[in-house]
Amino acid sequence: MSGEEFIVAIVAIIGGLGFAGFLFWNVFSLIRQWINRKSGSADINPQFFKALGEFKKNTERRISNLEAIVSDLEEEQYRLDENQDNMGDIEIEEEEIRSSSKKGKDEDGNLRNMLNE
Repeated sequence: MSGEEFIVAIVAIIGGLGFAGFLFWNVFSLIRQWINRKSGSADINPQFFKALGEFKKNTERRISNLEAIVSDLEEEQYRLDENQDNMGDIEIEEEEIRSSSKKGKDEDGNLRNMLNE
């Protein structure tokens, strides 16, 4: 190997290492920027957090209103079911009264009319 070839080889090695270092440096800086962008700690927006808090309050208020409406409806349904059960008892009593009134029709006629009203 002559002196000229030796110098070209050393320059090529140094140039190649420099170019490889430059490429790695840029790739790692791009990765670092991507990580910083994903973390989002640099861009704290107080307006966004204020809007998020208002949305949460509105949502909680709406949910509580809906829960109140549903509980009222359930109470009404329970009362209606209770009343229907009581009405069923009254109907059974009416049938008993009617069956007993067939035996003594003259005695209980006025009472039966009052119950039917």
